[in-house]
Amino acid sequence: MNIEHIDLNLIKALVAIYEERQVTSAAERLGITQPGLSHALGRLRDLFDDELFVRRQGGMVPTAVAEDVYGRVRPGLRLLQESVEVPARVDPRTLDRTFVLGMNDYGAHILLPRLIHRIAVVAPAVRLKTRHYAHRTQFEDLRDGTIDLSITVTGGLPSWISQEILFEETALAVAAVDNPMIGERLTLDAYTACPHVIMAPDGSVRNWVDEILSELGRSRTVQHTLPHFLAIPPVVVGTNLITTTPRRIAEQLGKSDGLRTYELPFPVPPHHIVQAWRRRQDRNPVHRWLRGEVRAAAAEVA
Repeated sequence: MNIEHIDLNLIKALVAIYEERQVTSAAERLGITQPGLSHALGRLRDLFDDELFVRRQGGMVPTAVAEDVYGRVRPGLRLLQESVEVPARVDPRTLDRTFVLGMNDYGAHILLPRLIHRIAVVAPAVRLKTRHYAHRTQFEDLRDGTIDLSITVTGGLPSWISQEILFEETALAVAAVDNPMIGERLTLDAYTACPHVIMAPDGSVRNWVDEILSELGRSRTVQHTLPHFLAIPPVVVGTNLITTTPRRIAEQLGKSDGLRTYELPFPVPPHHIVQAWRRRQDRNPVHRWLRGEVRAAAAEVA
């Protein structure tokens, strides 16, 4: 296939449909009519000799060919967009762009609501999309530009990534108020005797807690893993289960009826929540503006 014969607008249409999964919203994003985008999709199907997107309940589902094409063209399109759309200064009131943020449940609960509220006021045409990641699994997408920014934990980041500390985080334990294994104060014996439930989307039964307990010559039993923090309250209430979560998450969970927070019975060094991005974006005015908004939202958290 000769690239000189390919209309770049068709590639933009494919990317928009892939990311929006709806013809109507993709057309609005591109600033064209829905019939116009449907025509472009027809040309794409002829070009690649494949259906590319199949209409299903809830949206357009990409075929294997569309998945492959998107994975190949998206990084290049992102680089091209960055090279021609970097203004000398940013006016957030007129900025019309979609930013993709990578984060896990913690970022989605603690930082994202504040960021969205800020963006709605200062840059109403800006759109935020989030992609969920387990810890440190987002670097490939950062490298190829599929995501603009990652909210993660400092330490061990690749050399091509820049980072900025947003705030510190520690941890608390959460258990049922009537947990028969815990008294007024959570002791190390009670902590290790209780069966544990942890938030682990990948199903892992070990995390930083087990490393600390190992240094103390102790261990725990992780009985259940859950996909997100919001699943914890109904699982823990009325049981002898215990969970250990970031302090800000625990304080929210502790407001649920039947739950209580406890200080951990061992010292926990604080860790830093950071925003991370590709170094080549260090001086990009649009990206700097986005990081400034994240920083301001984080200041409300801290």
